Amino acid sequence: MIIRIAFPLSLLVCLFTTVLAGLVAANESSMYEARYDRALDRLQKTPPEDTLLKVLQTKAGDLSEEERGLIARSVSRYSRIDGHDPYLLLALIEIESGFDRGAVSSVGAKGLMQIRPFVAQYLAEELSMSSKKAASLHDVDTNLQIGSYYLAKMIRRYGNLSLALEAYNLGPAKMDELRQGGELQWRFTSKVKMAMVRLKKLAIIEENA
Repeated sequence: MIIRIAFPLSLLVCLFTTVLAGLVAANESSMYEARYDRALDRLQKTPPEDTLLKVLQTKAGDLSEEERGLIARSVSRYSRIDGHDPYLLLALIEIESGFDRGAVSSVGAKGLMQIRPFVAQYLAEELSMSSKKAASLHDVDTNLQIGSYYLAKMIRRYGNLSLALEAYNLGPAKMDELRQGGELQWRFTSKVKMAMVRLKKLAIIEENA
């Protein structure tokens, strides 16, 4: 005996429409992902300094062209030397100082990457940098050289970017203390990583404009 089940035509049409819509959405999603991947690939092949300048024109338009150029060149240079994603350094600058080279925090951290003077002096010898130069934390290139190196040092120490960012912000001793007590909040790390994603998206838009 063959049992035939009859479905209302309206139900069949509804099912077909739902399946078709799902296929279209999946196809569109794949297309957008492919476009994003291609754009990201182009971004990685573009000289960092060129794209960084475009991003800085949008994010730090109140700065002079000369100052934006200084930041772009220093970010490009030290990210290459220390093995960072340039947008990680740019994100760190945005979160730490809002691109204000004259920024001074309540604890005395200075410049774009908010370096504390005693940290700068401690790292000066490792960088073959004079004590006088290490004190010039409002100088863009000096600040970026020390900040980038310090972040790389924290990454080597902890083997983990998230821990390294927290150590950069809190200082390794304080970070270790909070980590042992299970009290790390990860707020700073989250801010920097989210800023890096936003900056990369902006860079892709600028490159495809």
